[in-house]
Amino acid sequence: MFGRVLPRRGFHLVRQVDTRGFVGDFRKLNHVRSASTMKEVRAALGMSQNVLFCGHYSTGKLTILKALGEHCEKKLGKRVAFVSADVRRASRLDGYLLHHFIGLRLSQDDLPSQEQLEGTLERHMRLVESTYAGNFPSLSNTDVLILDSLERIPSVVLLSMDAVSRRQRGKLREPFGGLRVFAAADFWRLPVHPTSDTGDYLFQLDSWGEMFPKQVLLERTHGQEKRLNDFTLKALYGNLDLEDIKELEALSTDGNSSQSGAAEKVCNEAVSSTTSDIGDDPDAPFELNATTPTHSNVLSSPEDVNCARQESSHQWDGIISNAEAIVRFMPRFPKQPSVKIMPSRYRQLKRIEIGNFLVNILAQSTTAVSLGLFDALSVEPGSKVHLLLDGQASYGVPAGAVGEVMGLKEHYITVHFPEEHRTIEIPRMRITTFHPQYPEITYELRQFPLFPRHCLCPMSILMYGNSYHVNLNGRQMADTNDVGNLLAQMRSFKDFTLRNIQDFLQLDGMVHEPTRIYYHLIKGLPMTSTPEQWCRNCKSFVPSSTFFSHWNDCIKSVRWCSECNRSIPLELLEPHREKHQVVMCLDCGQAVEWRQWEAHRLSCWGMMREVSPDNEFLPLRTRQLALELGLDKRDLHTVRSFSRTMLPRSKVRME
Repeated sequence: MFGRVLPRRGFHLVRQVDTRGFVGDFRKLNHVRSASTMKEVRAALGMSQNVLFCGHYSTGKLTILKALGEHCEKKLGKRVAFVSADVRRASRLDGYLLHHFIGLRLSQDDLPSQEQLEGTLERHMRLVESTYAGNFPSLSNTDVLILDSLERIPSVVLLSMDAVSRRQRGKLREPFGGLRVFAAADFWRLPVHPTSDTGDYLFQLDSWGEMFPKQVLLERTHGQEKRLNDFTLKALYGNLDLEDIKELEALSTDGNSSQSGAAEKVCNEAVSSTTSDIGDDPDAPFELNATTPTHSNVLSSPEDVNCARQESSHQWDGIISNAEAIVRFMPRFPKQPSVKIMPSRYRQLKRIEIGNFLVNILAQSTTAVSLGLFDALSVEPGSKVHLLLDGQASYGVPAGAVGEVMGLKEHYITVHFPEEHRTIEIPRMRITTFHPQYPEITYELRQFPLFPRHCLCPMSILMYGNSYHVNLNGRQMADTNDVGNLLAQMRSFKDFTLRNIQDFLQLDGMVHEPTRIYYHLIKGLPMTSTPEQWCRNCKSFVPSSTFFSHWNDCIKSVRWCSECNRSIPLELLEPHREKHQVVMCLDCGQAVEWRQWEAHRLSCWGMMREVSPDNEFLPLRTRQLALELGLDKRDLHTVRSFSRTMLPRSKVRME
């Protein structure tokens, strides 16, 4: 099976949607051959150097990368590798995950050093050329690399890729060894918190300008109203003032208040005509008692009841916090879980090295999340859902349409969409993934293209998209640039309502300062029109004319310590952090600073017990290991690090 040699048909993975199920468009690349896209493609190819496209969501980065790859593959005859660090965008490109491309494990808990990474990359390149017979892309057998989601790649991984490519391709002076790289990144998605560092990002590397000599910033949100696009950019850059917030909230409220205009007007007339007998004085105090008609018992006629139902169907759903949504995202026993069908004889395939590698690629690249589907769906009749993907034109229901579950069957779910006046039976979406060299080894996933509305949160809106008719509440947001990233997902002011945004923007660290400075540097515009600019790294005012040069030098020399309220040299930062590290002794439950840990573990009353075979307070295995290794009570002491926020606050108020 694996020994035959077939003509090379490209380095991509094939993902096919079965027409017997829901034919959903999970790629969402409808403008690959448009005039504006081809204009960007011609400009990028004419530069004869590596190009990086930056921008927020829906600025066309992935569409441009796909068009560039197809042009180089079909028109120029190049060997193109589509690679992404994000599993969803890798599926949209029909490409590979970065970890499969360079031979790393998916877990990023503990990244090895750069020297170890380079050894891993070189070993994987040798495996691809020998054992895998060149059927998978690598840094050595590729002419053009399409690299997406650059913001998710650690700097040590990118540096290792650059160093290994230079050595293996024999061009030490050229970035990536002469490999043509077209990359895209959304640095607004980088997380940050008030105590995080302002440095060590990809775009702050010394060789960043050499890796990507041409950097293009895209700021037009495709498919979005011009006025909303302006507000999105202001929110991302942190330029929303009080007047902008009021206008934005007013426009969002006015935009959706007309959704149920006629029905709401009829309902209001019915209520007002029935309650007109209560009194004519508008300033009279209103008391609700048993004799006062409420909204539910006022609508007594069938027309009024239908009116109330239509009005309730237009009630939009609010969002919950990400912490609360995690519990709902992973129910223990979901009613409609995704169905995964492994390749036949996959146990025998995993015993062969190339078979094990191929099966792992298919299984990890074809998850429900990677295809834009909800993995652990759990709905019942009466649940509100919305359609995740565009399907067949015969359905007449676009992605994002909100409906109500009417019935559940084994192979389809009946959903009524009131705004589209359609009731349709939605089957499961069936996606089959395979490698073009081994089409008989397939991995299939099946799931309904629906999302439960009770799980709406900032994380789900950014992850799945097409989440409209929502009430965005600033008090439920917690991640960096949540306001701007959520606004970028909306098409117009009729898709959302906005409130309590000022509460979110007043928090420290809600705008990613390094990205804001980097994008201003790309555009060649000053940070501010004032003569001085505040440096967030060293906490000082700097002349605006020299701010960019100061920032580049500052982040490479010092960091700010919020505990000491002073600047610390970068080479002394790690030992200085240990000074403020607080640990908890798990034997006595006391919080101790790390610098005092040695003295504490010698005098801790909770561990003042001798290690011996007769000590019944210690587990038998622990005693045996202690005797074999010659350990004493100090070496068996246990500790756990935690943040200062876990410490109890003082009850004494500081005047």
